[in-house]
Amino acid sequence: MGIFPSVEMKRRLAAFESALEERRVDIALVHTADNVYYLSGVPLLSEWGRPMWVVVRPGSESAIVGASIETENMAAYSSLPRVLSYADEERVTDACLKHVMSLAGGARDSAIRFGIERSAMTIDLYEALRASLPRATFVDIGEAIAGLRLIKSTKEIEILELGGTVAKIGANAFLEALTDGIPELTVAGHAVAEMDRALAALYPDGSTSTYAYAQFAEHTLTPHLHATGRRLRRGDLVALNVFPTIWGYCVELERTFVFGRATQEQQSALDAVNEAFDAGKDAVRPGAGMGEIDVLTRKILERHGYSTYIRHGAGHAHGIMIGAASREEGGELRVYNSGRLQPNMANSVEPGVYLPKIGGFRHSDVMIITSDGARCITDFPRDIIYANA
Repeated sequence: MGIFPSVEMKRRLAAFESALEERRVDIALVHTADNVYYLSGVPLLSEWGRPMWVVVRPGSESAIVGASIETENMAAYSSLPRVLSYADEERVTDACLKHVMSLAGGARDSAIRFGIERSAMTIDLYEALRASLPRATFVDIGEAIAGLRLIKSTKEIEILELGGTVAKIGANAFLEALTDGIPELTVAGHAVAEMDRALAALYPDGSTSTYAYAQFAEHTLTPHLHATGRRLRRGDLVALNVFPTIWGYCVELERTFVFGRATQEQQSALDAVNEAFDAGKDAVRPGAGMGEIDVLTRKILERHGYSTYIRHGAGHAHGIMIGAASREEGGELRVYNSGRLQPNMANSVEPGVYLPKIGGFRHSDVMIITSDGARCITDFPRDIIYANA
């Protein structure tokens, strides 16, 4: 039985086929892990050097192509009518490509329009396709899938909401672990263990690649820095970052605070980020401009004197995040994005500032946009005080 209802998977495929027909695409190859999962339902959370692809021909049978080692995985979860596998006896990309050419059939020598995820495709694969289909015109279809993924289904929202519940358990575990001299690794490890324990109880059939970052003092300047043996000291800035990832769907909950009494510089930065964070969350609603939310939070941080210390946008879309932390570009809360929020989108709000020699300051919550506003699925205290630490 698949992760998602069959009616949902049929809807996804039909919508994609409709997009291909609009672009007059005869056959399409989907090769990135996130999009393969979205269209097939097969959760390949790590390729281990063996690609898994989806081939779609509007009006014909679509197929998933994967390694023999993934036979049971594809059989259990694929919603596509055909499942093709390859072994390790030859170069895996060549083996995959042979299946694609077989599915292309007589179109190999025709002037077909062939869909590809152009921006994510390696030059080697692109050149191999061109050599195999010398008369084809290659059409980018990546943005078509990206548009479909932005609006979440009921089941996707259920998974994300469960992630929010698990995130709060992880955040509490993170705080419970804090004590003088404890290493970042121990804190992050405890948070992950408690999140995994919770998921096992709440959703026994769920697969997880949950992780956490614990960053102390100067390490907070690098938001994606993995935990180290750096030990906690009084007066350190602490970045709490937990990321429950359930069946490839990631949720984040982030908080920044001081382990001890805050200095004036630390408190001033926290006050500015707090104001921007609250304003950004309040602005999330259907019809709100994504770029406009980023402009709003930037202006607040600039008014507090931190214009040169802003290093990223106000937030981003949430959903499938398997391949190299990929995410849905159309959901970025960044100044260049002219898109508008719609019901059933999922977006984080996380404005921040980064002060050299002091640290990085940001909080993050994930919001589900509703018909008339938004709800926070990672609701957790913003202000964490360890004044007597």
